[in-house]
Amino acid sequence: MKQLSTTLKVRLICDFFQNIIVTAFLPFIALYLTDMVNQHFSGLFLFGLVMINFPISLISGHIIERLPKKTLTLSYQFILSLMLVIMAISISQHTFKIILFCIAYAIFSITIGMQQPIMDTIIMDAITPEVEQYIYKISYWLTNIAVAFGALIGGLMYGAHKSMLFFIAFVIYIMVFIALIVWLPKDLNIVTQSHTHHTNEKQFSMGQILKSYKPAFKDTTYLLLIIGFSILTMGELSASSYISVRLKQEFDPMVLFSLHINGVKMYSLLLMTNTIIVIIFTYFISKIVMRMNVKTALLVGIIFYVIGYSNLTYLNDFTLLIIFMIIATIGEMVYSPILEENRFKMVPSHKRGTYSAVHALGFNLAELLARFGIILGVFLTSMEMGIYMFVLLLLGGMSLYIAVSRFNNTNSQ
Repeated sequence: MKQLSTTLKVRLICDFFQNIIVTAFLPFIALYLTDMVNQHFSGLFLFGLVMINFPISLISGHIIERLPKKTLTLSYQFILSLMLVIMAISISQHTFKIILFCIAYAIFSITIGMQQPIMDTIIMDAITPEVEQYIYKISYWLTNIAVAFGALIGGLMYGAHKSMLFFIAFVIYIMVFIALIVWLPKDLNIVTQSHTHHTNEKQFSMGQILKSYKPAFKDTTYLLLIIGFSILTMGELSASSYISVRLKQEFDPMVLFSLHINGVKMYSLLLMTNTIIVIIFTYFISKIVMRMNVKTALLVGIIFYVIGYSNLTYLNDFTLLIIFMIIATIGEMVYSPILEENRFKMVPSHKRGTYSAVHALGFNLAELLARFGIILGVFLTSMEMGIYMFVLLLLGGMSLYIAVSRFNNTNSQ
């Protein structure tokens, strides 16, 4: 950590605390809206927000390259903090407060969608050759620890302390806001000047926004990487969508060491297994991967990941579910840092805003694919869904492998 710049340390620490609290309340938004209104409204509302974030990500990437980054970061952080307060005070069964909660959450979701690309560019701006090998490994490890703590806090507080949960989130976001004011260097307040001689570039028209993405959309290697990222991430997100729903419906309850385990608890055990494996074995697996050829390590990681999640899609046996979750987690631990490191290297320094926004679009696509799995699961059997997941993840893995291989071959020439 001593080698990391102040910017990277602030970014990692702030992300850690924000990931804890976001994980604590975000998974329960759908449940809360279902309880307050109904499942149909909850599904449509959240699906609509995912769709809105597609153009929002494009606009955000365009803005990043034309306005000061520190100013944008602080503005987004303040809006997020304000929305959390509004959500905290609008926890109620009254119709007006439910509407207010939905509006506040919609603004929160849209602002998060705009903030993600700029936070991505900030970490890219601060990465040096000395730390690029392990910065994403550290980030990956901290994120998983944060998710574990967040899930625990959310599970303990959601039932009787919803408002308190959002107030705690507000306090953390304000603390991060203050930390960013104090420690985010002013040199991040530099606006890209590559197009300033074109007056019409300063206009925020849809034509100019789309034009600014032309280099990213023409970069076929980067697009292949993002497509692979989207499809593979869909596998992980499916755990909280199709797989969790299927386990609740199909998993036969059992007793293990006097503990009654149903489908919901089985899903929780899978998440716990994932987190424990990441926390304990990240260092050892990273050491092994660093001694391997990049393309070989990536291939091994993808194979483990595809086999793991495709089997989790249809299995109902306790032991096999745990085994394949371990396999999937090891695969993710191997391929994910390689993906992030190569993505960073692919992005031109003067186009980090738009390239990061395309990456955000990829995550939105992954969310849509994961939600689509729930719909598809109504018409297909579990085994058929397992085959569907295997084929789709295999295509995603091939796309990612081709992109990384092409990029590394080009750089080695």
